[in-house]
Amino acid sequence: MNDVMLEEAKLWLDEPPQRKRKLETPVNPPPPPPAVDEDSSDDEEVDPVAWSKYNRQVSESGGFDVDLFFQPFGGIVPSGCSDYSLLFGKVGLHCYNLEKGTNLQFKQVTKVNTQICSILTFYITLEATDPVHDDSLVTFQTCVTDTVLKHQARLRAFTTTCRIKPQVPGTGELGSIWYPDDDVEACYKVDLPNWLQDDALTGEDKLQFYEVKDWELKDNQWLYLYAEFALFSHSGDDLSAYMPFEMKKVVVQTKEDMKLKSGNAVFFLSFKPRGGPECRGVVRRTTDGKPGHMCLEARCWIDK
Repeated sequence: MNDVMLEEAKLWLDEPPQRKRKLETPVNPPPPPPAVDEDSSDDEEVDPVAWSKYNRQVSESGGFDVDLFFQPFGGIVPSGCSDYSLLFGKVGLHCYNLEKGTNLQFKQVTKVNTQICSILTFYITLEATDPVHDDSLVTFQTCVTDTVLKHQARLRAFTTTCRIKPQVPGTGELGSIWYPDDDVEACYKVDLPNWLQDDALTGEDKLQFYEVKDWELKDNQWLYLYAEFALFSHSGDDLSAYMPFEMKKVVVQTKEDMKLKSGNAVFFLSFKPRGGPECRGVVRRTTDGKPGHMCLEARCWIDK
């Protein structure tokens, strides 16, 4: 019982747990096989057959179906599903739904490959259901990078690939490399706001702000994902015990006309996890307009 209480208390501490982050750009796609030194020992030599198989798997699957473990730093290796890859899988599916106008519903993660370099890139395969087609199962793939912390964010991640798994190996769309810090407007490269200003909805910039109506929450369930993303930035832990959240208020700030569906926007979310105190989260969404590209940045406060 004491252990359970300690775990629950940890979630609501003012200071989030320290998370190990690196400060280099991800290496993506994976590096080519290293040259084999003829004078090196057998233990240091690379099996050319294995390397050929690895390269073929990466080429045919885009990195999603690799079953070899011997790759050096920067290679793609099989890995288990973590709290991070579970959340990032939902983010990738959301990016796809936002772009395609679909409503695929997350069911479960089935496979995760990870590219391990200075930061982590996850190649996530998951199952989703399609309510338009009698909840038929869809195999979905997304590539998401847990990237460098900046802009006062406690969690930053961006997608490069969001797709239905192709039936024929070597086909299907693969997202291109992008760097959110370089490919978005300057106004989205600043620190996240501390919170919504008191006069945001009535001040001189009121046209940039839109308060989401209660009925809109039903048709935009991904706003609850943004609340989860924000709270995860504070805790770094599995939040399933605290869901579903009760959404109190959502305000969107954007210069675009699409409001909720704008590619570049800041979301102010006031919500209450099940059994927990009220929380305030800020999530910024940015894109460069290319398929499969979306970046989310978040921070969160616990109101006691």
